[in-house]
Amino acid sequence: MSGICGIVYFDGRKVQEELQAMTCAIQHRGSDGIRVIKNENIGFVHLQLNVSVNIATDSSPIVDKNGVWCVADARIDNRAALLTQLFPSLPSSEAESLGNTALLLAAYAHWGEEMLFHLIGDFAFVLWDESRQKLIAGRDHCAARPLYYCYQPGGFVAFASEIKSLLTLPEVSNEFNFDKIHRYLEWASSLRPYRAETFYKNIHSLPPAHLLTVEAHAFKSRFCWDLKLERFAHLRTDEEFIEAFKTTFLEAVRCRLQTSYPVSAHLSGGLDSSSVCATAHHLLGQELNTLHFDMGEATQAEEKRFAERILQWGIYQHQYITPMTDLMAAVQTLTTLFDRPDHFTLLPTYYLAAAEAIKKQGSRLLLTGHDGDSVVGYGKTYPMRLLQSQRWGEFKELMKQYAQIADFSHRFEQWPEWPLSKRYAFIVRSYTQRYFVKIAKNKEWKRLTKEGWESVKALKMLPFGVNVLLVDGVLNWIRKYKKKQKFIVETDYGFLPEQAHLVADILHEGMLESTEEFEQIAAHYGYEAAHPFYDKRLIELCLVIPDRLKFNLGYGRGPLRAMMKEVLPEEVRLRTSKALMNQPVKMQISQHQREITGLFGQAQQLLPLLFTEAQALILDGYFKRALKEMAKKSSGSIHLYVREIHLAQWLLNQKRS
Repeated sequence: MSGICGIVYFDGRKVQEELQAMTCAIQHRGSDGIRVIKNENIGFVHLQLNVSVNIATDSSPIVDKNGVWCVADARIDNRAALLTQLFPSLPSSEAESLGNTALLLAAYAHWGEEMLFHLIGDFAFVLWDESRQKLIAGRDHCAARPLYYCYQPGGFVAFASEIKSLLTLPEVSNEFNFDKIHRYLEWASSLRPYRAETFYKNIHSLPPAHLLTVEAHAFKSRFCWDLKLERFAHLRTDEEFIEAFKTTFLEAVRCRLQTSYPVSAHLSGGLDSSSVCATAHHLLGQELNTLHFDMGEATQAEEKRFAERILQWGIYQHQYITPMTDLMAAVQTLTTLFDRPDHFTLLPTYYLAAAEAIKKQGSRLLLTGHDGDSVVGYGKTYPMRLLQSQRWGEFKELMKQYAQIADFSHRFEQWPEWPLSKRYAFIVRSYTQRYFVKIAKNKEWKRLTKEGWESVKALKMLPFGVNVLLVDGVLNWIRKYKKKQKFIVETDYGFLPEQAHLVADILHEGMLESTEEFEQIAAHYGYEAAHPFYDKRLIELCLVIPDRLKFNLGYGRGPLRAMMKEVLPEEVRLRTSKALMNQPVKMQISQHQREITGLFGQAQQLLPLLFTEAQALILDGYFKRALKEMAKKSSGSIHLYVREIHLAQWLLNQKRS
């Protein structure tokens, strides 16, 4: 865990005080040392935070015998394989002493610009090839380590772990990117792949699994993730898939436990974080510091009760995290740390309180269960495939089983009181509606009529109302469906169609920008955030695990549940409920409604100064809508004003600076 920054001038300018200014802006990342190398036109900086005492030997930046520079923020997880390939004749003791930066230089010397295909881990690195006068930068596959850059053809290229470092350069404009702001307020980021653009027009982020090459007058960024899923072809039975999952998950957690300091971990009470905690506790063989966000009585899923069941099964040093009382101060702090509005669902009062606790614990590593549900998957396409193949009987039996264990209390408060027949009807219709609407959208009327009646006879119910076979009824459903799906999911990473829906869940912009925010909070408070479910090997394996096994009679994440048998309490392992975070967030916002209203007023006054007239009108409309939604008692609409709060504070921060 560290920070990097640097600059390369193509126009003959000399590196002077600008490198120091870039470094000072992110000096919190260098609590264990800052190292600079530069010549007349180039300067690279490494800011070190030691997660392990062994990492102190990983000198960075360095220059190899061929004049290639390298600076990196990296944890390479396939070190052993790379050392065997790159240094076959080197004694193992010498090979093992090589730092990650030296390993990256060797990988570049061996594979050139194909090197990213061979790396596994969390990393961001930058190389300067003097002989080719070319800068090469790479980033890991899931945004665990950030890398931002600014490029002026013929002039310079600068890079840094945080945007604030680039903003110190006089050549870098702080002009806002309105399109990015608009999509942020639309929540469209949750439906599209990660983009290079940021909230500033002239500053970009290197997308995950991308290699960037920059010359004086040439620029290229390409996606470098070749799945090669045929290597899993030997896995055929459920037992083989589960065993492979277990081996890979254990390795994902083990790789992230390379620390000499106490380890902290999020423990929400859900399956993902509980599995990470139990596995880490097993691998460490010692006490684990666990943290739980105490949402009070407002959460319907009783998260605290589930967390306490986990604590009875292991040796944990546990702490309940209560939110900070000053919401407005927390929002201001977070928008300053991020150099952009916040993407988290929860308010910063929880995350900052947890960060303070981790710092007091002396931990330099935080494990999370971040996005485990997307990576392992619920297998929701399996019931759809049964419908597509018209296996009505199998679909009916599966839905009966699903209705018995499903818990949609986070959507329907009265769900526990619903009779089984009503639950079954709801679940069946949720699938059949999507299925038949798709047929209707393609105007396959004969097929709709035929399969519609077949489903009625087999399922003993109308899939989506008495108008199921009437054209007017179908068109109404299509219109409703289109309205809900206003933003189309884009999966332009080049994966195969059968992988696209899974990749969209894992690699969408909203989730990966949240991953970046985890990292930036951690860097500010002096620890590393690590996400085992984002292990590249685990993602690739989960792409080939059959949806039938993932669905697991409706439980979802079948391989993980199978692996954790007799490791987690059954109450947690077989849990199907989800926490409803809306209410505690709504309550906290309500307590600060007057301050938030004042914040909106200040931001609205700024809009004409920061944007065009048309842009200002659009943003003003969002703030006005937010004020109306805040006044409502319901907590279901918090997404219509939480982001406006963060945006308003961020705009004020920019104006003050």
